Amino acid sequence: MNTPQLLEAAMLVCFGVAWPIANLRMLRSHRAEGKGLAFTLIILCGYVAGSLAKLVGATPGAGPSPMFWLYLLNTASVAVNLSLQWYFGAPRRAPIAPAAAQ
Repeated sequence: MNTPQLLEAAMLVCFGVAWPIANLRMLRSHRAEGKGLAFTLIILCGYVAGSLAKLVGATPGAGPSPMFWLYLLNTASVAVNLSLQWYFGAPRRAPIAPAAAQ
């Protein structure tokens, strides 16, 4: 691995640690605050693009690079985060009480 690849791997590992921590925090608090769905969706699109770039740029017959797997792992973590944001961020409706007898 050359220096740019090592730096890219370090970035992916750092983000790869941050997303599961954010997911656990959201699971514990049952609240999706601090990020919007659009923000997370944009990040998810970025990881998908990075994954595809590693596949398209792979040497034929050599298989995907180790960086591809880091992108894929981060993509999965962000997808979980997006799902949790959607689930915990959905407005909760109070149950409808039956009409009082008059």
